[in-house]
Amino acid sequence: MPTHTSHLRQLQILSTRVKFTIKPEVLDATLLATSAASQLLATLRLPGLSLLARANAFHIPSALRIVSEVCVVEQLREAGSQELHVQELAAKTGTDPALLGRALQLLDAMHYIFKEIHSDVFVNNRISSMIDTGADSSALTALARNKRENPTKQHGISNVQGDKYSSTAAVAALVDQCTDEVFKASSFLPEVALANDTSKMPFQLALQFDGSLWEFFEKYPGYLQRIQMAMQLNFQGFNWSGLPESSLVVDVGGGNGSETFGIIKKAPHLKVSVQDREQVIQHISIPTWEGDPEKKKMIETGQVKFEAQDFFEAQPNHIGRAAVFFLRFITHDWAAPDNVKILRRLHEVASPAAKLVLTNQLVPYACPPPLELTRIGGANPPTPPAPLLANLGETNSDVYTTDFTMAALLNARERTLATEYSCHRYEWYSIRRWVLCSINLEPQVLVAPRWKRCPFVTQCPCHGSIPSS
Repeated sequence: MPTHTSHLRQLQILSTRVKFTIKPEVLDATLLATSAASQLLATLRLPGLSLLARANAFHIPSALRIVSEVCVVEQLREAGSQELHVQELAAKTGTDPALLGRALQLLDAMHYIFKEIHSDVFVNNRISSMIDTGADSSALTALARNKRENPTKQHGISNVQGDKYSSTAAVAALVDQCTDEVFKASSFLPEVALANDTSKMPFQLALQFDGSLWEFFEKYPGYLQRIQMAMQLNFQGFNWSGLPESSLVVDVGGGNGSETFGIIKKAPHLKVSVQDREQVIQHISIPTWEGDPEKKKMIETGQVKFEAQDFFEAQPNHIGRAAVFFLRFITHDWAAPDNVKILRRLHEVASPAAKLVLTNQLVPYACPPPLELTRIGGANPPTPPAPLLANLGETNSDVYTTDFTMAALLNARERTLATEYSCHRYEWYSIRRWVLCSINLEPQVLVAPRWKRCPFVTQCPCHGSIPSS
């Protein structure tokens, strides 16, 4: 069995390959090539087959969840160069090997996830390796058995084992979330849409839960731990090192502090206050940081502080000295009126020199964007060559599926250029520049607003950083 050291070496090799693929020039070429390939497939394939393939796509998350629960990726990784039969893969968790084999065949034959070497004999490939938690398979299979033996007995709610995600990569946690509560909630989206009634969210209908999504996560802490790990994708679009010595950054809704850690690593002269709901701070954020010697030292020196704070409530006065308020993937969780409440609370305590940095995904247009919005700095991404769609088609499908995820879980949305702009047009606050980024393979937009009482001029090109001064 490979040692932990050899596994780390394998991950380092994979990380090096991934870093190469997200170099701007490589990524740009890849996006164009994949867009062309998917558009060619849509053109050549019989329309009926294309529709049926889409209509039956719901089987994919089912198959992915099966292989995740059975810890297939980790078992294959530990086998090294030796492939494994489905009988052996299923044995450790007592899973039906026939159904497991069919799940693996669906993922391999149709979506190039895993590779079948012989009949019912599989190995990992480049894609399947991305959902490796990095944990020992024996520990994971023990968690899987515990999960099966101790069900929640609540409709549609899994006994998620949070320890599975204690040190995993974001992709593995995010895939598991998508194939569990998001998958279930999405199936109820048509019911909400056709009834034209948003008093209940699709996730509430699917899981028969009356509270909000945040209350659900707090009632079932395994889900909470998983979503916190899934959100560990560091943003790169602001010149943190350009802020003055000991400047305070407030990470609003910062969860387990993964963004904060990235900020401190880039700019160790800063201080950061991480805000989130009390249960998140007490049960996720602080234990995560106290369990890591490097992060624990940052808490002990006062460089990083965690504060329980509802961002709909008045901010404490000491937050008023913040140089930057940072909200990453926060405003997309809420409707425009709620965003006004969140930002107004920051405005109430913000100094005239304070900066507000928001980062969200933008839903790209498949047609030319509204002309009046293209006058905003950074709002004109390069146009792909004809006949490719302006949004690069299936290459950017993740933005559209995330939009449906927000609808399914929160009755919320990802926004287009127009809806993002209209969401942030208020008498005391306006957008000055967009920064379009291709970081972490996620098309993002950094909205760099200014308070109306604060002159904030930026000079940054597309794919660049907003200066901190």
